[in-house]
Amino acid sequence: MSESNQAHRKDEHLSLGVNLWRQSQRLQVGATFDDIRWLPTTFPEMSVSDVDVSTNILGHDFKWPFYIEAMTGGSNLTGRINGELAQVAQKTDLAMAVGSQSIALKEPDAVSSFKIARQNHPDGFLIANLGADHPIENVRDAIDMIDANAIEMHVNVAQELVMSEGDRDFYWLDNLATVIAKSPVPVIIKEVGFGMSTRSVEIIKKLNPSAINIGGANGTNFAIIERRRNRQPDTFNLDQYGLSTVESLLSAQLTSNNTPIVATGGIQTANDIVTSIMLGATLTSSAGFMLETLMDKGQNALIQQINDWQHALPRLFTLLGSKNIKALQQAERLYSPSLYNFIQQNENATR
Repeated sequence: MSESNQAHRKDEHLSLGVNLWRQSQRLQVGATFDDIRWLPTTFPEMSVSDVDVSTNILGHDFKWPFYIEAMTGGSNLTGRINGELAQVAQKTDLAMAVGSQSIALKEPDAVSSFKIARQNHPDGFLIANLGADHPIENVRDAIDMIDANAIEMHVNVAQELVMSEGDRDFYWLDNLATVIAKSPVPVIIKEVGFGMSTRSVEIIKKLNPSAINIGGANGTNFAIIERRRNRQPDTFNLDQYGLSTVESLLSAQLTSNNTPIVATGGIQTANDIVTSIMLGATLTSSAGFMLETLMDKGQNALIQQINDWQHALPRLFTLLGSKNIKALQQAERLYSPSLYNFIQQNENATR
């Protein structure tokens, strides 16, 4: 497959993103999972075997409340990574999202780097991925490309503004309304790592998508990645911009929102999954942490990590006296003083 400038950009994103995780240089924005403390359940009055960690969202029953989030695709290297991630997803019974397929709509040679996900995970739940400006015709093509079960329409204003060749016009709402109305599969509106405020969630839920992925900060930070890729002075620095996953989940709760929420952004442990569900997520996902494990340690290590999470989740649910997702969302918790202040300020702003 020939390598275009856009394909080279995909490789740069991959390399810079993994290096940030390797070097532990991911800046912490706002509240983290450590700002939530679980209250002990001394008498759970249940057995681990009573727990059902499955979840229903996007018209599908997911055995596990997490999946492999969108990462990459569009070049020889990223196609290989997509193939390996799909093999991991198949062996661990997880759903998987591919990275943005816009390159494959322009460059036929890039299509195979996405199709390999379906080839390696033939019966799995796969999620297509395009930017919020793509028309319904492109959406149908992206879905057909991988025989997708759903599609993420990603919103990424901060990334585009930092990117030297990025978009500068952001009129998305009318197009998203059309896509949601006409898509042959469920549509998820997804942030790429800068989180969502209460107002953002309120605007999105009026579009009636199948789910909202709040895509919080403290995972892979594309503002940092694009700034490093530009190799330009720090004249436009958005490193601390956005809301964390925890803050975004709490913001969504203030909207009386009935649209299912997906949580991604810095999820690195089974405990993070539990806390995200506790704060209202119906489903969670992990990208950068899984990618770094795959790149540095290989498929078997990533499979073991996922198996460890799958083994831990029923025990953690039991610890909190929760037999299922709905019960876990009612589990008692404490907030750190700074996070409690965040909640109070948001409550005041919405009155």
